[in-house]
Amino acid sequence: MSTSSVSSTTSYWKTPTTTAADTDSTTGTSSLDFEDFVELLATELKYQDPQDPVSSTEYVAQLAQFGALDKLNTIGNSVDAYQAYDLIGKSVTYATTDASGASTSATGTVDSVTVKSGTAYLNIGSTQIALSSVSQVAEASS
Repeated sequence: MSTSSVSSTTSYWKTPTTTAADTDSTTGTSSLDFEDFVELLATELKYQDPQDPVSSTEYVAQLAQFGALDKLNTIGNSVDAYQAYDLIGKSVTYATTDASGASTSATGTVDSVTVKSGTAYLNIGSTQIALSSVSQVAEASS
């Protein structure tokens, strides 16, 4: 039986600064979408010093950076989904948290994959786990 480890995926495109309303309760990170970017840009324009305005090329550069980060986010989600689909039919060991909050390890065969809001989840029997919870992968025993 061949085994290999799957590393936890990290979202590098998430912004490190958060507000209580924007915080993802499971990861403690937040993300900006295009509407958030435009709102920040409008606020920045509203409060800039008229005697020392920010160059329009800086705004264009910020918009280009935001577009690039958005594309990287899309690519990252696609890679995660492909990794998850590759695990169908394989035995995985994953971390779970029980009702008392204790972390335990379980093993099962991946039946299918569900993608919700760009995040891939593995369906193992009636359990749905995040791809990042997987610690080990092995070919399923016959």
